[in-house]
Amino acid sequence: MTAEAKDRTHRRVSVIIPSRDGYRDGFVPRLLESIEAQTFTDYDLHIVKGVFPQGKAINQGVRESKGDIVLVLDDDSRLADNTVFQRLVDALDSDPAIGFAGASIVVPPEASAFQQRASKQFPRFNTPVVDEIVDSDLACHGCVAIPRSVFEAVGREREDIIRGLDPDLRVRMRKAGYRVVLVPHARIYHPLPEGWRKLLRIFFRNGYGSAYSYKFQPDSVYETHESLDAAGFRARTSLPYRVLRYPLRLLRAFGTAQWMRFAAYSAYACGYAWGFATAREDRLGR
Repeated sequence: MTAEAKDRTHRRVSVIIPSRDGYRDGFVPRLLESIEAQTFTDYDLHIVKGVFPQGKAINQGVRESKGDIVLVLDDDSRLADNTVFQRLVDALDSDPAIGFAGASIVVPPEASAFQQRASKQFPRFNTPVVDEIVDSDLACHGCVAIPRSVFEAVGREREDIIRGLDPDLRVRMRKAGYRVVLVPHARIYHPLPEGWRKLLRIFFRNGYGSAYSYKFQPDSVYETHESLDAAGFRARTSLPYRVLRYPLRLLRAFGTAQWMRFAAYSAYACGYAWGFATAREDRLGR
């Protein structure tokens, strides 16, 4: 359980990258290349290895850094151009009410035909790029900048949850009076599923994780939104409502011939049922 720092002197931004092994099948070196290319250079870099869950890893990186702004990146993401850091910092500087400033996730140029199709059926795989600051539930930990003072004020990341880190922190930010936004023209690449097997495995795992959360950490269960505009979005709904809504989502996907979406939702439902039947609380973090 280690953290690697690029520079021990005080910098304005501390970049935190949680990673199991600091390599992630070659994604981390490519991410570091995109970081080195940034026009904004007033940052230190912390790769937190082997710490799980993700919230615990992020908190460790924050404790070991001193930047006024915490910038979290997924270890399999990649900055789409050299202006991302500057755009995130500028957004935070423009409005002290912004607590969670995220970049849009876009399809990488090398994406396959399968990945291109998936990006059209799952909005969170391909987030709209905005021209102005927009309050949106699509901002996420893939690439997000948070003022350190705000991060501390809302209680940092939860270290006891294995799923739902994004919605949990977004909800706490909003309850504390801070804005959750997408930043204009800030873009990252994030890998999409490479084929049917990986797509179904991801959604089965997510369904299992959701069932685990509902059984043992129901206070951490929130909705996620697929629309850009956060107006009218309710983060908390009842389980009966969600159960009754799910067949309608399946029917809608089937009726519109969104076969990837239909198959993924079916895999999620299977994962949820399996998790509800078999998940044990002592498996947290394994």
